[in-house]
Amino acid sequence: MNFKPFLLSLTAFSASLAVVAQSRWTLQDCISYALENNIQIQQSNLTAESSEVTVKQSQAAFFPTLTFSTSQQFGFQKVETQDVSTYDATAKNPTYTGSYGLNLNVTLYDGLSNVNTLKQSRIQHESDIYSAQKTSNNVQLQIIQNYYQILYAHESVLTNEEIVRVAERELERTKAKLEVGKGSKVDVAQMESQYQQNQYSLVNARNQEAAYILTLKQLLQLGTGDEFAIDYQSFSTDDVMALLPTVDEAQQMTLANLPDMKAAQLDVQSAELATKIAKAGYQPTLSLSASVATSNGNTYNNNFAEQVKDHMHESVGLTLSVPIWDGRRTRSSVDKSKIQLSAAELAQEDTRLDICNTIASLHLDITSAQARYASAVKSEVSAKESFELMEQRFDVGLESVVELLSEKNKYLQARQETLQSKYTALLNIETMKFYTKMEGL
Repeated sequence: MNFKPFLLSLTAFSASLAVVAQSRWTLQDCISYALENNIQIQQSNLTAESSEVTVKQSQAAFFPTLTFSTSQQFGFQKVETQDVSTYDATAKNPTYTGSYGLNLNVTLYDGLSNVNTLKQSRIQHESDIYSAQKTSNNVQLQIIQNYYQILYAHESVLTNEEIVRVAERELERTKAKLEVGKGSKVDVAQMESQYQQNQYSLVNARNQEAAYILTLKQLLQLGTGDEFAIDYQSFSTDDVMALLPTVDEAQQMTLANLPDMKAAQLDVQSAELATKIAKAGYQPTLSLSASVATSNGNTYNNNFAEQVKDHMHESVGLTLSVPIWDGRRTRSSVDKSKIQLSAAELAQEDTRLDICNTIASLHLDITSAQARYASAVKSEVSAKESFELMEQRFDVGLESVVELLSEKNKYLQARQETLQSKYTALLNIETMKFYTKMEGL
């Protein structure tokens, strides 16, 4: 038994398991794994491979075609003699004839249709490569979005866990005050209600995080039972408040980098060649043909080799075909190709505008989120200080439960606004970085 292929397969399988079972997945880990395993990406790569085969087929159209043909015929022939008295009308001899031919055909001129078809197939192959990159980009953007949603949901879980701990502590304090006659059952009931609401919010936050994780696993083509945990990285204020390029700079970098624009440009070139190919129908075609043929049979006295040699004949010829009237097929093809060219040019401009609008909106979303974050951080600090002060006043009986819970909810709202603006900015900054390929953003 050859153990080498088995060991190689085992090594590859073990490496795959190691990737799936790794303890913490970074964003780059997720993207790298998806590029190798995502089905949509693999399908788009197959389309590019298929168009490469078409290129080879277009190249082969310049070479001659060579065919061999043969036919074998069997029959019966009546036997005739000089003596009429001995003639038997039913007597027949078997006959056999064989023919063999080698035929060559090559197109010498077809209005440059083959030349332009080859150019078009190469452009289409390049366009399919960019289309595969578009699919890859879409998957990567989905991963980026889900990854940051998980980070946001996880930090929201941590916040809700903190709120639950605070609510539990407040409930215990209120119960203790009731036992010494400094509180009321109404206060305890209100605290109990608030505690349950906070527990409910915590459950929802955990469920939301689990849902985002499941979506990310599906993008990575991981099984629902596979172990999966991401790297919950921390971010500084500098990360959130990163300096951005101008809108115009970001648009120009994105137009230069995105495969969407390159594919649209190639589609225009392909449509231009399609028009030239259609116009080739107006041109004459010139082709060369050559053949070598021979035959043999049992009605000849010489042997097979001599028959083949004696019956050998060669021919060569040129065929010129000049179109005069084809029922308007060529004219219709040309008209349709011009329409397709106009459509491709419009699609190219639409792609450019869509990219520019996307970047402009993204830039605005980032600056808006950064401004919200700067304001939310200050509001959170003030709300936290106010809540802590209210807790102290409540403990000594200077404030009511209603006032305490009101300040607590204000703090919670400020905290959630900080988280939302923070991760909105981070997600959009990461997306901008992906579009522009700008390092250090």
